[in-house]
Amino acid sequence: MTARKPRSLAGTLTRATGLQLILVAGSLSVLTYFLGRDSGIHQSEAQRANLTAVQVSERLSKKLSYPTIINELNESALATEPELLNNFDKLSQRFWRQLKSFPVDYINYGATDGTFLGIEKSQDNRYYHNEDSKRFGRGKMLVFSMDATGKREQHLSTIPDMSTSHEEAWYVDTVKAGQPTWSRIYAWEDQPDTYSISYNAPVYNRNNTLIGVVGVDMIINKLSTWLQDAWTNNTGLALIVERNGDLVASSKPELTFIRSASETRRRNLRNLPSPLARKLQEQFLADATTIQPGATRLVQLKGQPFLVKATPWGDHEGLDWMLLTAIAATPEVTTLQRDLLITVLATLSALGFALVINQRLIRGLLTPLTALKQASQDTEAQIAALGDQPQPLHFHCQLQQESAREVWDLNQAIRAMINAFNALTSQLRDKETQIIELFEQQRSRDEKALTQMSNKLRVSLEAASIAHEINQPISILRLTSEHLLQSLPTQPHKERSDQLTSQLRLLNSQSQRIADISEKIRSLLRNTSSEQQSIDLKQVISNSVRYVQSNTPNIAHWLQIESVHAVPDGTALIQGDATQLQIALINLIRNAIEAIKSQQPANADPRVSLRLAQVNNTWQIDVQDNGPGIPQERLIEQPLTSSKKEGSGLGLFLVRSAMENHGGALQIGNREEGGVLARLSPPIPSASDALPRAGD
Repeated sequence: MTARKPRSLAGTLTRATGLQLILVAGSLSVLTYFLGRDSGIHQSEAQRANLTAVQVSERLSKKLSYPTIINELNESALATEPELLNNFDKLSQRFWRQLKSFPVDYINYGATDGTFLGIEKSQDNRYYHNEDSKRFGRGKMLVFSMDATGKREQHLSTIPDMSTSHEEAWYVDTVKAGQPTWSRIYAWEDQPDTYSISYNAPVYNRNNTLIGVVGVDMIINKLSTWLQDAWTNNTGLALIVERNGDLVASSKPELTFIRSASETRRRNLRNLPSPLARKLQEQFLADATTIQPGATRLVQLKGQPFLVKATPWGDHEGLDWMLLTAIAATPEVTTLQRDLLITVLATLSALGFALVINQRLIRGLLTPLTALKQASQDTEAQIAALGDQPQPLHFHCQLQQESAREVWDLNQAIRAMINAFNALTSQLRDKETQIIELFEQQRSRDEKALTQMSNKLRVSLEAASIAHEINQPISILRLTSEHLLQSLPTQPHKERSDQLTSQLRLLNSQSQRIADISEKIRSLLRNTSSEQQSIDLKQVISNSVRYVQSNTPNIAHWLQIESVHAVPDGTALIQGDATQLQIALINLIRNAIEAIKSQQPANADPRVSLRLAQVNNTWQIDVQDNGPGIPQERLIEQPLTSSKKEGSGLGLFLVRSAMENHGGALQIGNREEGGVLARLSPPIPSASDALPRAGD
């Protein structure tokens, strides 16, 4: 029986993908159709809801525009006729005419001394004159009826215990704003069950002093009746609320207030006894402290769809209200939602069948790939276990007979790659062994040669430098002694005596020079190792200056160290050897003094300045003079060279060695204004490098 030929992976994928595309594309096409239809209907309904909200907003804006118009008229009248404020009867008639002309409920004036005049229009279109003034006695509100001409008529009642100052929002908010403004919603002092909002303006005299507030009230109790009339042709609910949820007006007036025997207060959206109001609260005030504007949304209430929307209102009027509307959707929305649900279920079923096909296809692909992965992991484990003695790798994968032809080809390709890897690895190991042996041999030879060369170079340089310095005075001693020996018999006694004295002095100075050189060499050898401890650079500089002054007469006024004294004690601390640093500083100061002394003509104002400053992570000690400077050819840093006629260069060598021992640097150069600047730069130690100070 012949083995079945493996199927092509491309053919399997093509058949499965085609069937999935038919299922998915068909179901999505149907779903897209219904979604498009749903979107169109929703847009139409949203426009209807928006139009309703816009119509109510425009009517509300028109209604609340009347108080601003009346206030502007009264402001102009009081500015033209300020004597109106002293004639409440004439002012009362003006307010009465305005109440008859405009749909507002109350017009009033309150003076800074607590005087009050208010004209009220009741729901049955009767007008009342309310006055608390000096002519009737302060502290009580007298209520009068008004006749058909607007004149004060019969005294109806007296409201006692009125406050001597205006504490209601209509007055307090306006005075605080200092300009025409809407007040907060407040309860009347004389009628606590009446809530209103007023538009008010401050009144000033000619000296720009506040004398009172004039305003127009809109009674909130009546605003709900107005909203009910504006909402007559709509099914649902309309609410005007403040941002915190407190009601201003409702298309169902009975929802606006909670009334009891003791008080009347406004309701909040959170506790309205209305299912539609609870839907509005869930949509726009569920998890927030303030209501935020929201686009039109579709909600369900007992199977009936409603379009809800939150529209901000009152920004231009200085109010921060929200218009919440819930309007019943058309029956077509309900039908479309049912059809859309059926379509979604059918689409999900088609997608589920496509997923089943896809799952079987994936399982057919993953089974052989899993076998290949396991074989690869086994090979990886072989690589990890090779250690120092690698062995050839092995790759073995058991594939099922129904695996795709491409998977079989991949298995064969991996095996060929493993075999090629084993052959290449073997060759590389052989090459690596040869290279390592050659490298070790060459490295050993290079290290020996480098060590020998370094030792020879160091010894040669040291010997040449010291021999050169010592040979100079020795040669002079030898030549002078030979000259003495040759000249003694031939010259007269006096000439011999003078010449002998001069040459003996030369022998003495050169001998002293040999001694100095030997002493510097010994000093250099003594300072090659030192004990590092915390030292104060300010103290080191002071000690060095005192040493130079005590050993060099008549130069005390040359030295200037004022900037060093300015550094606080105990701040310029480093780790180092104070003796080495003092030797280095003394050499630099002496060099500066000797350079000035050698200057021709003599320097009229000799100065040697020492400065101490912190720069980044180092302390800088500057020694600068106004001497002749250093010739350019001497500025090239060479060991054991000197710019002085009789100098050996060991002093500068000691300075440089001291800086290297402290991890610092020495810089020498000519100043632009003349003289030399020598700079020592010892590093500032880190906290971990700190050592005990001397004497601790």
